[in-house]
Amino acid sequence: METIPLLKDIVILMAVSVPVIFLIARLGLPTIIGFLLTGVVIGPSGFALVTETQTVDTLAQIGVVLLLFTIGLEFSVTRILNIRREGVLGGGLQISLTVLIVMAAGMIWRLPAPVSLLLGFVITLSSTAIVLKLLMDKGEVNSPHGSLSLGILLFQDVSVVLMVMVIQSIGAGNGAEFRDIAKGLGVSLLAFAAIVAAVAVVIPRIFNRVVALRNREIFILTIVLVCLGTAYLTSLFGLSLALGAFIAGLAISESEYSHQIVAEVIPFRDIFSALFFISIGLLLDIRWFAAEAGWIILLVACIFGVKTLALVCVGRILRYPLRLSIMVGLNLAQIGEFSFILIKMGRDYSLLDNGMYQSLLAASVLSMATTPLIYRYSSRIAFEAASRLVKGGGREGVEKTTLSNHVIIAGYGLNGRNLARVLKETSIHHLVIDVNMDRVNEAKKDGHIAYFGDPSHPEILHKMGIDRAKMIVVAISDPISTRRIVKSAGDANPAASILVRTRYIREVEDLYRLGAKQVIPEEFETSVEIFARVLRDYRVPGNIIQNQIDLVRQEGYAMFRHPSMAEGRDRLASLSAILEASLTDTFYVDAGCRVAGMTLEALGVRKKSGATVIAVVRKGEARTNPAAGFLIETGDILVIFGSHAELNAALTLLAGKCPAHEGPENMRD
Repeated sequence: METIPLLKDIVILMAVSVPVIFLIARLGLPTIIGFLLTGVVIGPSGFALVTETQTVDTLAQIGVVLLLFTIGLEFSVTRILNIRREGVLGGGLQISLTVLIVMAAGMIWRLPAPVSLLLGFVITLSSTAIVLKLLMDKGEVNSPHGSLSLGILLFQDVSVVLMVMVIQSIGAGNGAEFRDIAKGLGVSLLAFAAIVAAVAVVIPRIFNRVVALRNREIFILTIVLVCLGTAYLTSLFGLSLALGAFIAGLAISESEYSHQIVAEVIPFRDIFSALFFISIGLLLDIRWFAAEAGWIILLVACIFGVKTLALVCVGRILRYPLRLSIMVGLNLAQIGEFSFILIKMGRDYSLLDNGMYQSLLAASVLSMATTPLIYRYSSRIAFEAASRLVKGGGREGVEKTTLSNHVIIAGYGLNGRNLARVLKETSIHHLVIDVNMDRVNEAKKDGHIAYFGDPSHPEILHKMGIDRAKMIVVAISDPISTRRIVKSAGDANPAASILVRTRYIREVEDLYRLGAKQVIPEEFETSVEIFARVLRDYRVPGNIIQNQIDLVRQEGYAMFRHPSMAEGRDRLASLSAILEASLTDTFYVDAGCRVAGMTLEALGVRKKSGATVIAVVRKGEARTNPAAGFLIETGDILVIFGSHAELNAALTLLAGKCPAHEGPENMRD
């Protein structure tokens, strides 16, 4: 019977990985940890279940290629411009500071400069996959610390490409002089630029032709060809396969096909990327890990300390409050998934001996595994640390206001900006406080009183005149800071009206308990807007829609605060009864509409829909109860009476006779 050794190994690999990852997921740990543990279990230091390790390693390289390809697809000049400050400046500073600190430590330990540089690159990278998932799960992607974290992570992901080129140049010129290494890197950069220019011209044209065929199979094959083909092309110039894949993704990142390409590639990427992380686990020596556990824990602690210090410095340079800077430092202190690529390159180029290689692998796994736990307590740790290090941390540059009976707006995002504009136009005294200096400057340019500071600190609220304020509106995307602001504001001025914008319904009850007077959950308001627009499309009159909005808001918010109340749920049953009521609507006879020139009898609205034309408004004068022979003219407004279903049928009938003016814009409420 025919057997394929690789097939047996892949079956074993999947059979072990599924239960391991299931267990890891139940523990709340990243799936990457599960892949690494799978490799340890089936690898040489475990049960030695896999024999075709070289072939598995080859498949893992395809995973790296696809991983860099999707990064290229998601990266674009437009996106980097959107994170100019946090990404370019923050990310650049973070990488520079971390690498410099690690290289300085390497000089103290008398490590070769190339090895110290490699270690700096490995340590400076954080895990985009883990941190992004944690931010999304907590709804903190758009929070101040979330924006800074994502900006730095994106810059790190892009910098991986340059790091790969540098390590490749160093590894290929191992033992050569610095001048030779720099020359090799320069040649690589020139080749990179030339390939980018060529691919940017050719690849979009290829996809334009392929998409025109409307054949999904050819589309997918073209994606694979472009990805692997460009990777192979770069390898011919002495560059890495992963770099070529990044170039291919970059070339089509701005095209209209990029989202569909990502959707098609993700399943392949996830499978082969899993093989990559499993292949890393195959190389991890569990016996060595157990023997050197103390040293590895110390190494992880040093890595956390170095990265947190560097990130806190970056946050302070960007004028973020100390508390948020510490939070970002703790959340990004782990070693990232792309570091495994650099670690493996270091081993292949003999820059790392086996002991250092195993230490970095073990430290990476341990740092990633502890990230969810650190993230859970990072806010509390940061708040306590900032309070101890800087009394009233976050108060820099804040002067006490002389306003009274005013509105304090915490956060100058979209909601805060719109509120401030309306308050300015209505001459209501107000001020803005934000932890983002760019937003503070923007608020000042818009003519508002604005301060930089962290409103979650009681001292900041005191300087904003919370004891004399009539209202405080919390319009920030940081749930933890929101709770602190509500509690501090309620304690300082129980009479103040505290209005809070929150993202999720589940936070409403806690905020009311802390002292908020009004809580507006975006999740619920979105649902209200959805059903309102559905009703408008069915031509339900505006006053009825508003009644339903008021009803649902009243009963919905009551249920959020008192989930056990059955009364609110019972009253919602009245919605269907109201919607069944008979109503009126109008139809405007525009120029070119075939309705003009027809009699009501010929039009046949009642016969065909069941609705009745009860009046015609002509030149501002109402003609009530028109006869069947009434002649309709251009500019008339037909007033129609009937149920919702009858009105919908009547207006559809009328719109069909006005093809140039079909749709809701024909209606006049």
